[in-house]
Amino acid sequence: MKQIITLLLLSVSILAYSQAKSSAKSEVILNELNKKEVIDSLTKKLEEFYIRPNSIEGIKKNLNENYEKGVYKNIVSPNEFASKLTTDLLEITKDLHFGVIYDPQILENKQNNNAVESQKRIKEQELIVAKRKNFGFQQARILEGNIGYLEFNYFHDPAEASETAASMMQFLSNSDALIIDLRNNNGGALEMGQFISSYFFANKDLPLYKYYYYESGRKKIDREMWLLPSVPGKRLDTIDIYILTSGATFSAAEWMSYSLQNLKRVTIVGEQTAGGAHPVDWKVLTQGFSLHIPFGEVKDPITKTDFEGHGVTPDVLCKSENAINTAHFLALQKLSIKNKDLSNNMDWIIPVIKNRQKPVIIESSILKSYQGKYGKGELIYENQNLYYQWNNAVSFLLSPLQQDLFLLDGDDFRIKIIFEKKSIIGIKRIYPDGVERMYPKQ
Repeated sequence: MKQIITLLLLSVSILAYSQAKSSAKSEVILNELNKKEVIDSLTKKLEEFYIRPNSIEGIKKNLNENYEKGVYKNIVSPNEFASKLTTDLLEITKDLHFGVIYDPQILENKQNNNAVESQKRIKEQELIVAKRKNFGFQQARILEGNIGYLEFNYFHDPAEASETAASMMQFLSNSDALIIDLRNNNGGALEMGQFISSYFFANKDLPLYKYYYYESGRKKIDREMWLLPSVPGKRLDTIDIYILTSGATFSAAEWMSYSLQNLKRVTIVGEQTAGGAHPVDWKVLTQGFSLHIPFGEVKDPITKTDFEGHGVTPDVLCKSENAINTAHFLALQKLSIKNKDLSNNMDWIIPVIKNRQKPVIIESSILKSYQGKYGKGELIYENQNLYYQWNNAVSFLLSPLQQDLFLLDGDDFRIKIIFEKKSIIGIKRIYPDGVERMYPKQ
């Protein structure tokens, strides 16, 4: 059952889609009887499916007390009532996977004789949207020092997204280290975590997750998810892996981070994650409402526990906005210990990373003072930028790395302003191999 191992944040797209559809219908006005029926229906689903049976009575008590106290009395909009129930469930349970929506179409589809065709059309539309989003994969690129970088924002089912995921992994397969950016990843299908994680091991006989789910108050299934025996293309089992996290990293994204951390396969850099570990499913309530309910539990085979409610703790704590540069530095430092050639090249790379984290700003008056001819080259100030023109032909934008050091597009060489007694006497072309060429100012 695919839903068993699907972990999702309260999906903004699903909620927005449902609310847009329901608002397009004629406005429904809730009365007190309607609200009580929804609460009773909700608590019944808790008794049937909620993963924490010992908490159910407390949830029922709180919701019914709210009803008796008139907390919901002035709410007549179904969407507003759904939103309030969601807020209350999150407050009572501290379980971030809970959510209530109003969408009568879900119930209609369940009851409709053409439900299969309707679901097929919905799946087709979802696939179109997923393809437009490249199944969540935002970018794959090579950072300075041959460090791979992969960013993706949700875990799509690999039954549909494996080719895209595999192409990303193959693009990065010659990297000397890999950074995986999950800072904006809200979760999804845990199978995608399994698929990507399988690239990072030569030993395929390792369990990643143990899971089970509840139905009618009883444990219904107890299984393990292991590394896949094969993956398309080359494995990245010998390089260091770094995962970037933030407070928005959630659910399946947390599970991949947590599992690989416990297997000592990754270094996590960034912030404590959100803390949503439970598998979830949508259950239809009465009156057109539906409940997003945690109905299963996943455990790590090594720790025998999870991160529900407290999140995954990074190995290197830092602000999420600094995580990519921090991980980049760590990767280069570790590689430089193994590779002397890279160690000699660190001075070339480090200023670029530092500038990316905190860009150097040079006053316009200083940039203007750098103008002039230097051999066959010329520095030109234009539109608040400095350009290097060679032989009155090709022109390059200069980006400051330091007050007197500039990066060219393409980075084949850099331009350094040379001073003598505070006066500019020339420029140097500086190359990655350490070669320098001086061009006196004319």
